[in-house]
Amino acid sequence: MSRPETAEKQIIRFRPGLRSGVFLFALTALTACSPRADLIPDAAARDAGNPIPIYVGTTRARDEGTVFSKAQPDGLNYAVVNVSVPPDRAPGVVKVPSGKPDASTDFLTRDVMHYPDRGAFRAAARRALAARTNPRDEIVVTVHGFNNTAADGVFRAAQMAEDFGITGPVFHYAWPSRGEPLGYAADRDAALIARDGLEEMLHDLRDAGARDIVLVAHSMGTQLTMEVLRQMALRGDRATLSRLGGVVLMSPDIDPVLFRRQVEEIGDLPQPFVIFSSSRDPALRLSARLTGHDDRLGNITSVDAVAGLDVTVIDLSGTKDAASRHLAAATSPTLIGFLNGSGSLLRSLKTDATGKTGVLPGTVLLAQEATAVILAPVVAIEQELE
Repeated sequence: MSRPETAEKQIIRFRPGLRSGVFLFALTALTACSPRADLIPDAAARDAGNPIPIYVGTTRARDEGTVFSKAQPDGLNYAVVNVSVPPDRAPGVVKVPSGKPDASTDFLTRDVMHYPDRGAFRAAARRALAARTNPRDEIVVTVHGFNNTAADGVFRAAQMAEDFGITGPVFHYAWPSRGEPLGYAADRDAALIARDGLEEMLHDLRDAGARDIVLVAHSMGTQLTMEVLRQMALRGDRATLSRLGGVVLMSPDIDPVLFRRQVEEIGDLPQPFVIFSSSRDPALRLSARLTGHDDRLGNITSVDAVAGLDVTVIDLSGTKDAASRHLAAATSPTLIGFLNGSGSLLRSLKTDATGKTGVLPGTVLLAQEATAVILAPVVAIEQELE
């Protein structure tokens, strides 16, 4: 298949050479969330290497016992969490203590500092931006998904920063998920309520001088992210939208029809705009059933769902080494190796005028888990696959 001179659409398929149901999903989720992370500073982390600072914006209320409440919403507030990332682990893995904490194998919180107000956060963000080794490095803002505690999201942000080789400051937006596998409906409401908080955080980063902000959202957090982009577009806030250097949606838990309507109202999307999908994602299969739809954006089986939209879809259905099939993009050592190859998440995912992607070329990938890549306009791909 020849590659067109300009590729409006890209589908990149990773191919190697479950039955789903409420019980299976609940069992999987319960197993995955025991034990759960927390943000209480741990003495075992005090002498462990160089911590990764994660700047957290959240609409969770503060709680002396757990740093942030389990689900109680509040106004936007900020903190910086210094996370000790263990040296003895496989890429993509976040391990928390099940017994005595061990800084060599466990993700731990070294310390937490709350900012008294948004002005103090903007000043801290400005200092972090000025301290970058390369002033052109992107600013990454992660948004967690369903069934996440505050610590789950923060530790995952630290894992991605370490594994993807992100050298610029990393920010994380923690909306008040209940962190419960059976709290799906409550989390959908909480994500919508949290829209203004994420928008305000992006405004604060803009005012601190941030450019090339890359939004990296997972699962239910992708719907929150899309709603915020739509909200800013409807307000005419192009000043903030222009600061976005890319959007990455990992396993997006969004109805494809809703996604298309959101894109139509947003207009020109930040580029690159990347969707990581997998038809083997058991969480999204269940989500589709719970919402009464055939599929979600993160497990589409046909490119018709995004035809004509200026997005790139990377299909991870064939990836076998991911620690989580619902977060394959951040837990597959193979994919992590590719995205870490350029030293910049943004450069890894950007495309040139010919449709070539940074470290994912339009030829056969020489990797165990990824053996074929297809780059072409969406209509051409459908014709080739028939």
